[in-house]
Amino acid sequence: MRAVVFHGPNSLSVEQVPDPVCGPDEVIVQVAQSGICGTDLHIYRGEYMGDFPLIPGHEFAGSIVEVGRNVDYLAVGDRVAPDPNVFCTHCDFCRNDQANHCLNWQGVGVTRNGGFAEYAVVPARVCYAVPPSLTDAQAAFIEPLACVVYALTRINVVPGAQVLIYGAGPMGLLLVQALQRSGASRVLSVEVQPQRLVLAAQMGAIAVAA
Repeated sequence: MRAVVFHGPNSLSVEQVPDPVCGPDEVIVQVAQSGICGTDLHIYRGEYMGDFPLIPGHEFAGSIVEVGRNVDYLAVGDRVAPDPNVFCTHCDFCRNDQANHCLNWQGVGVTRNGGFAEYAVVPARVCYAVPPSLTDAQAAFIEPLACVVYALTRINVVPGAQVLIYGAGPMGLLLVQALQRSGASRVLSVEVQPQRLVLAAQMGAIAVAA
């Protein structure tokens, strides 16, 4: 299959690599769409954890083309969007509901191959069903949007709240839209790049140049 491979910091190529092999508890996803995250750029530059050589990409969706022998709740043809965070579930942190500190954490597209390829192998348990109403491009936004939804649960926006967002990159713009649908009365967006401010204003934010 064709894939983007990071061989080391600032070393990238598009090349032919072996197709992934499906383990008993895994599925192989034919990637339909994959987003480029700022984390991918940091990995490429050697500024963030990453095991080289690596096929990056952790924001992706596609259709299952193979299921492992132990997987009975997913089937070939199912559309899914994987959660890139693979927790072990058995270390002390995982068992105490602190999986973000998992001692054996793996990241799809970070410490194991991801979605910048024709196919990606992922644990079946991290796959979430994609409804027919979503396009492939929309489905690729599930992972970053999930981060935004989690942020909203942390900040607890009350009806009529006024919210200030620093930065109108992809995450900031997703937050602008989510906050307006969460009861905020005014959303202010501060950004240094004029074109991003234009997008924020189009989405209903009060745009403020930094």
